Amino acid sequence: MDNKENKKDESLKEGQQKAQEAPNPAASAHEQPARKSIEQLVSESGSEEVKNLKKEIDEIKKERFAIIIKLKELRHKLGYKEAELVAIGKLLSIEKQNDDPTARSKRIGYLKHLKNKLEFKISTEASSLASERDLVRKINEVSNELNEALKIVRLQRKVEYVKGDITNYEASLGELDKQITAVDAKLDDKYRTLRKMLGIGHERQHTQKRKMQQPSLPEINFEDIAVIKKKTPK
Repeated sequence: MDNKENKKDESLKEGQQKAQEAPNPAASAHEQPARKSIEQLVSESGSEEVKNLKKEIDEIKKERFAIIIKLKELRHKLGYKEAELVAIGKLLSIEKQNDDPTARSKRIGYLKHLKNKLEFKISTEASSLASERDLVRKINEVSNELNEALKIVRLQRKVEYVKGDITNYEASLGELDKQITAVDAKLDDKYRTLRKMLGIGHERQHTQKRKMQQPSLPEINFEDIAVIKKKTPK
């Protein structure tokens, strides 16, 4: 029994000794020098050519940020118009449920003719105050009926206007997408040249394409931001 206990004690001591001798990964990580940013490397280079190239890159990044802001604003407007189109479409469907296009067209023609006749009469014929008030009342009644009869026509016209706005916004988004692609290509080229001048072997790692998120853009890291691609509506 004593021999077994002695062997256990010796094994325990050996394990504790190995644990103490093993390197601490956390300590090793802290001992590694901090990686310098491009700004630090540019400043330490002392080269005017390098500094000028960095200024060019900063200006291109400002241009890119301005395009991103425009994209965000247009996407917001596009989303609003798409929601408006859905709402108008639902209202139009309700109005059409009991609609007779032929009867409605005739009704609109009759009411327009009647309104014009009453307005002409009140403007050309001399009449008493009571008669004039009666004509004004009739004109208002006809106008209300005409507005009701024209509701579907106006909704249909509104649908076409909104569709036109959506088409224009989508075209503008497409143009901005092209600008983003061109600016990204320019940035890639400039960063490639800058890293070569600074002796950095790797290239930018942010060229993969990602969708732009709808929330606001707080403190964007322009060196890591990705290409924004428009989601084309089906």
